[in-house]
Amino acid sequence: MNKFFNTAGPIKPEMHYYISSADRIDWDEIDMLIAGQKYFLLHAPRQTGKTSALLEMMERINRKGDYNVLYANIEAAQAARNNIEAGIGVVCESIVSSAKIYINNEEIGSWYKSDGLTYKPENQLNSLLTHFAQISSKPLVLFLDEVDALVGDTLISLLRQIRAGYAQRPEYFPQSIVLCGLRDIRDYRIHRSDGEIITGGSAFNIKSRSLLMGNFTYEECQNLYQQHTKETGQTFSEDIYPELWEDTKGQPWLVNALAYEMTWEIKQLRDRIIPITIEHYHVSKREPNPLQSNPPRSTSRQTQRAQSTSSNLKTTCRRSR
Repeated sequence: MNKFFNTAGPIKPEMHYYISSADRIDWDEIDMLIAGQKYFLLHAPRQTGKTSALLEMMERINRKGDYNVLYANIEAAQAARNNIEAGIGVVCESIVSSAKIYINNEEIGSWYKSDGLTYKPENQLNSLLTHFAQISSKPLVLFLDEVDALVGDTLISLLRQIRAGYAQRPEYFPQSIVLCGLRDIRDYRIHRSDGEIITGGSAFNIKSRSLLMGNFTYEECQNLYQQHTKETGQTFSEDIYPELWEDTKGQPWLVNALAYEMTWEIKQLRDRIIPITIEHYHVSKREPNPLQSNPPRSTSRQTQRAQSTSSNLKTTCRRSR
């Protein structure tokens, strides 16, 4: 089966056309921050490839063999809200599960079930990470995704338990921790159950850097589409790219969604002999799906402008089926 343009979930390189995170992130800086035992943030609007980048970073660094790098998505803890016991429990279980999946470590899971569950929730995550760092064969690096999905007391407890172990790194706590979400931590306003509002910067004052992952560049949009041409022989007209850039400003989901429309939803273009023209592009962007049905939420002004452009496109012209 040929590759296709992805509009849902993390990238799978064997299935999807994609722009590598190596082209979108300063790898020298990432390497320096991890080697320097720094705790830092990676943030970006929704559906710009954060999770895909973290997974690719994990695989790439693990291949080098200097660290044990683990990715864990902790969004499920959002439902716990101010219930620290439930929320921190979900975070710990996510880390244990990911350790088994990504680095084939079941020892930390066994410890958590036998000993980790005996700790109070206010110290449970700290104890888990302390033990994990101790038994790890290499310095431990942790990527926590969707951190700012957590709310209230659960988020405060997570940040403070990480901060409490910071001075013990790398022998007794992760060498480096990367928190990933939609916003810089300085923009967090955390509402505790007692009504007090705490800012993220005060709860996590050990952050060394905050890295922003942006949209595709003009050249990366071209590169992505040309991967389809290389794979199938089907070409895109060069005059598509200026309009694509004007409509999307490189927002990754929108760029992929329009490509998917052209290469699959317009059925006649499933015949890869037929070149994709600017007229096909116009038909695709006038269709309310995908641009109006599921636009990515975003905190980026540039991306919001792109979404506004897309949502206002006329829908009177329907594609040929």
